[in-house]
Amino acid sequence: MVEKPFELDGKNQSPKEGDDSTKRFYIETYGCAMNEYDSMLAGKIMEQDSVQTEKPDDADVILINTCAVRENAHQKVYNRLRELSRFHKKGAKVGVLGCMAQNLREDLLYENLPVDFVMGPDALRNLHKAVTKETPQKAERSFLTLSRTETYDDIVPSFEHHMRDRENKTTAFVTIQRGCNNFCAFCVVPYTRGRERSRPMQSIVDEVNMLVDSGVKSVVLLGQNVNSYNFESYKFIHLVEELLAKTKISRIYFTSPHPKDFPLELIDLMAREERFCNQAHVPLQAGSNNTLKRMKRNYTREWYLDIIGNLRSRVPDIAISTDVIVGFPGESDADFQETLEVMQIADFDSAFMFAYSERKGTIAQRLFPDDVPEAVKKARLAELIERQLARSLKNNRRYIGQTVLAMAEQPSRRNHNEWIGRLRNGRKIIFAPPTGAGDNLAGSNVSLLVHDASSQVLHGQAV
Repeated sequence: MVEKPFELDGKNQSPKEGDDSTKRFYIETYGCAMNEYDSMLAGKIMEQDSVQTEKPDDADVILINTCAVRENAHQKVYNRLRELSRFHKKGAKVGVLGCMAQNLREDLLYENLPVDFVMGPDALRNLHKAVTKETPQKAERSFLTLSRTETYDDIVPSFEHHMRDRENKTTAFVTIQRGCNNFCAFCVVPYTRGRERSRPMQSIVDEVNMLVDSGVKSVVLLGQNVNSYNFESYKFIHLVEELLAKTKISRIYFTSPHPKDFPLELIDLMAREERFCNQAHVPLQAGSNNTLKRMKRNYTREWYLDIIGNLRSRVPDIAISTDVIVGFPGESDADFQETLEVMQIADFDSAFMFAYSERKGTIAQRLFPDDVPEAVKKARLAELIERQLARSLKNNRRYIGQTVLAMAEQPSRRNHNEWIGRLRNGRKIIFAPPTGAGDNLAGSNVSLLVHDASSQVLHGQAV
């Protein structure tokens, strides 16, 4: 694949090997896989005239790429910035990128934190300008313009960018869509990442082909509403069909989708095409129609369960995961019981579960008082987690005694005699490899007899 050139301040540059004057930069990432991908883009841009380092101690520029979705992510970033103040005092420039920068500019720039500039997810092309400006004015310290067109389709991370700091070299994440049009009441993403826009299909195909040529076996397609992909006349199903037809990628996964974009045609493609893997993440958020309405999710529990029913009935051995929030403003005990009921009916294989925390600038923050006591939130979350762990254990234990096919991903860190693999439906399995298999198992398919299971993983032995 030939990558299209991109420009920074009208010129392309490359750092010289062994040149002591070459700037060095360091990137630290908080948040989701899309943040990780944005850090790859930032690294690719910075590498036009700088070299990436593994530690902040060696850096002239320190970039912190941030998340604005969860409270603990905010606190981690504030604490980390205070830790980095010693490097800032020695002359290193510190920039905060990402959703938190977009949402909390005043807090970051004007609260005595070691921050030289803030930059939103759509403004990464300004990195060169931000890090080279010696004495910026206040107006030149914020790069927060949201775009309706920016997809960075001409800035393609290399295999090395994808695999930096990753032990699993068989799987890569590829962003296909940015932004969000849904404006769910609890979510800050439309305000930090802008409106939905999709990356050109050929750019995605080219990146996946580059990754396949480098040995990648699985890709995870990323977007705020990944299955809402819509480039010109092409929808998400057309993109998946194009990847199946024009790349040799062995496995295709996708996250995070919105339930509104699970047409039967997409579900049937998953059932029909082995490489389009039988794993679906379908965020529920709440099982009460009252709560869903206040959340502005634009579906009912009945409509949602119909999607789950179609997935279960049409796609063999599918694994379904979800997201759930408890304690949303106005959630009653009866509303919470309805969430528990939907969780039971849907029989999720796994779930990401959270207690609601208010976010600056969201519809919920403007309209609804955060009126569910913290103790109630914690109790509901504990009950939700306890029930889901039991459900996950039950569903995993169904595999005991079965022979399954798994793709080997990487050696286990806990036991060097074991490997970590993954079934097509995304289930993780820890296994003892075949005798004499050596160290070159990564990316290989291995037949395994499942002999045990926990709520998190299966355990198997090569057969």
